[in-house]
Amino acid sequence: MAQADATSDGEDYSIRAGGADDCEAFRSLYEAVWGRSKSAAWFDWRFADNPFTDRVELVVAERAGRVVGAEPLLALPLATPAGTVAARQPVDWIVHPEHRRRGLFTRMTERLLARTANRAALLFNFPTDALRPGLHRFDWTEVGAVPTRYRVQHPSGLAAWRRPGDRGGTSLLARAATPPVRAGLAVADRLTSSPPDVDVERVAGTATRAIRTVYSETRPDGVHVPRTEAYLDWRFANPHWDVATYVARRDDRPAATLAVGRETVDGTAKALLLDVQPMTTIPSRAPAFAAALDAALADLADVDVVSAAARPFPGVLGRRGFLRDDRFPLSRCATTTTHVVRPLPDPEAGRVGADVFDADGWTLALADRDVE
Repeated sequence: MAQADATSDGEDYSIRAGGADDCEAFRSLYEAVWGRSKSAAWFDWRFADNPFTDRVELVVAERAGRVVGAEPLLALPLATPAGTVAARQPVDWIVHPEHRRRGLFTRMTERLLARTANRAALLFNFPTDALRPGLHRFDWTEVGAVPTRYRVQHPSGLAAWRRPGDRGGTSLLARAATPPVRAGLAVADRLTSSPPDVDVERVAGTATRAIRTVYSETRPDGVHVPRTEAYLDWRFANPHWDVATYVARRDDRPAATLAVGRETVDGTAKALLLDVQPMTTIPSRAPAFAAALDAALADLADVDVVSAAARPFPGVLGRRGFLRDDRFPLSRCATTTTHVVRPLPDPEAGRVGADVFDADGWTLALADRDVE
């Protein structure tokens, strides 16, 4: 039964555990806050179909039977040098504008931490600037900035695009697509070439076996989300994405893979380089990754913007016109993504068995950073 919490002005709110039955209410709140609709299939994929939990993990705030705030979690495993642990990623935390500054964030977060302490060893996420001060009050620690690379191909297509929490991101991307930059992009495409001893196959959807083959041969030593079959089959099944995997083979064996998701948002065609294998830069496999990337870019010529994690293979990405948002020219107006952690139950140590406060100890693909 929900517990009612009275604010200082006498209005009563209830804070309760949510679930699958809150799908419609959550989607309505999401649209009211972000101005963007999400389908029931998206909610089911994101929360109900998650293979690493047996429930939709969600805390909601209600007033008069209406959901006015929500704090969902994504369940994820984390591989560490000491073994695999259960983790949770806070996502889509929202409070309706008419109900802010009334203690709902505090009450929901207290409830969420209490419910999650026995189910996970760590919380990690990538909050907006508006959310970060609230997380600091609950002992989240900033690990560091997580740069993103952008290849802007058609700046005119960015005019109407607004991302949730966007604070100038569209304009900074458009500024990156000045005539000199676009000319440089064309030159880069002409000068790059794929090695002749690498064959690339485009696979519709997720090439689970090939991804796992490369991952098993090149598994990172640090903290990362392991590429299990369950993770791969779930994470890239977003019904709003058109996913393809580019498998680069040498001697008929996968040497590198690249999973790409395409989506049109508010009239902007965008592509996400969701997953790269190997997850860290291995020089001997750079030519294979370059071949997979070239094949993907050839298919993505009509896309307005392509985004990628800054690592791995920074040289390959840089030579193909991917600009980092923490360096000139994007750094002049970009807000770089920030990685934060909160061990459970002890905010200073927890049960992870690894130094989760060391940025260099993490390996994060774009898919691990709450892209939706």
